[in-house]
Amino acid sequence: MNGTPLTLFSVVLVCALAGAQTSTSNTVAPGSSLPGLGGITIGLDGPGYIEAGGSHSALTGGNSNWNDFYLRGMLSGGRNSFTGELNHESRFGDNGWFGGVGLTRTLSEDWYAQISAGASAGGFFLPRYRTDALMNRKLLSNRQLVATFGFGFDQSRTLNHDERFLIQGAYYFQHPFVLQGGVVWTHANPGNILALTQFVALNEGHDKEHFLSLRYAWGREGYEVIGAPTTLVPAYNVLFNFPEHDITGTLRQWIGPAWGVQFVMEQHQEPAYHRMGGTAGVFLDF
Repeated sequence: MNGTPLTLFSVVLVCALAGAQTSTSNTVAPGSSLPGLGGITIGLDGPGYIEAGGSHSALTGGNSNWNDFYLRGMLSGGRNSFTGELNHESRFGDNGWFGGVGLTRTLSEDWYAQISAGASAGGFFLPRYRTDALMNRKLLSNRQLVATFGFGFDQSRTLNHDERFLIQGAYYFQHPFVLQGGVVWTHANPGNILALTQFVALNEGHDKEHFLSLRYAWGREGYEVIGAPTTLVPAYNVLFNFPEHDITGTLRQWIGPAWGVQFVMEQHQEPAYHRMGGTAGVFLDF
């Protein structure tokens, strides 16, 4: 199952958490910049954002285009950061909804943890439900290296399920560069397939100015459903244990002090099809 790259989002979230930890009595409460929400007290006085956008991808191999729309956001305060997302995805001639929530919790100066869960309605290509748990450790004298290890589980709408194990690292140079790299082991069933993927990414930028990210991932995919049953072929069209690689470029640009735009370009290749597409969104900080 194809996942969504979180490289740039991780950098944005770390910057937001840093801001949350240094908040003062003069911090503006989330929502105060939104009409009608200034008087609502929700106990989360750290930075946050809301973002909406859509994407389009063209596929080879006789496959229909992908057209997706999303809404996501974050609220933070104290040691906690809460995220949420809602996506409508139209792929392989079918469409469905996926929604998820997540929590990032700062445990100490050196440790923070992340958990997330999501579920879908419709869309044979979407996971029925998905869960992830990550633990992060800051290392070195200035805590400029962050090591991450974690686990995830997907249950598809077919018989397939898989477990993921992840190890990655992020090194924060003197601003504005962050270098990331990691490996993911996916154990997919049925078939008892063990697939390995790797990625490297370079991020540049400052919060409230811009972030630019370039990410390259390569390896093998354990399982992918690319077609629903038909009257002629009464079974799902499923691919097993195949090579793939993916190049993603992302720009998150602030236009004003509290809003901006995000653009993503992605090129994906695997034996069944090649995909080229882009995403455009608008975000509002508060």
